[in-house]
Amino acid sequence: MPTGDRPSLAELPQRVREGLAELPARWRRWREGLRDDPARLWYSPVVRIAALIVLAICGLLVAHWLAQSLVPGGPVSHLEEGTRWATLYVSCTNPACRAHYSTQQARDFKAWPLKCEKCEQETVYRATRCAECRRWYAVPPDGPQGCPFCAEKAAQKPKETPRAPSKKSDDAEDPW
Repeated sequence: MPTGDRPSLAELPQRVREGLAELPARWRRWREGLRDDPARLWYSPVVRIAALIVLAICGLLVAHWLAQSLVPGGPVSHLEEGTRWATLYVSCTNPACRAHYSTQQARDFKAWPLKCEKCEQETVYRATRCAECRRWYAVPPDGPQGCPFCAEKAAQKPKETPRAPSKKSDDAEDPW
C-alpha cells in the first residue's frame, strides 16, 4: 500500500532535529522581515489567534464587570466572612429583676438559661420587644406568654362593672 506524500513516523525525529537546527535562522529572517514591514506581524495566523483570544478575554471581563455593576449584591458579599459570634438581646425573667441587655454568644449556643448580670440567677432568656409598651421582656419556655409588664398593668386596673339598664322610663324626658 503506497503511503503517498505522507512522511512516516520513523522520519519524525529527524525532521524535528532539522526544524530545531533551522529555528534560529528562521527567527532571524522573520525579525528582519518585520523590521522592513511591521504589518507582517499580522500576517501570521498564530499572532492573529493570540490577539483574538486576548480580545475575547478582555470582552468577557468587561461583560462580567458590567453585569456585576448592574445587579445589586446579595445579602453576603463573597469578600466577607461570617462571624463566629452572635449578638443576642436577652432579659431576666425574675419578676424582682427584669434586667435586659445584649450579650455575645457563640453561633451554635444552646445552653439556656443564662446567668443574669444583675441578680445572679439563671433566669435569662432571649428577649422580645413588646409592641404596646415597647419594653424588652423574655418568656421562659414553660411560662405565660405575652408581655409581663402589660399583664401587670392590666391586673392593676380596676375592672369596670357593666351598668344595668336603668328602670326609669325615658318618657319623662320627652315633652309630648
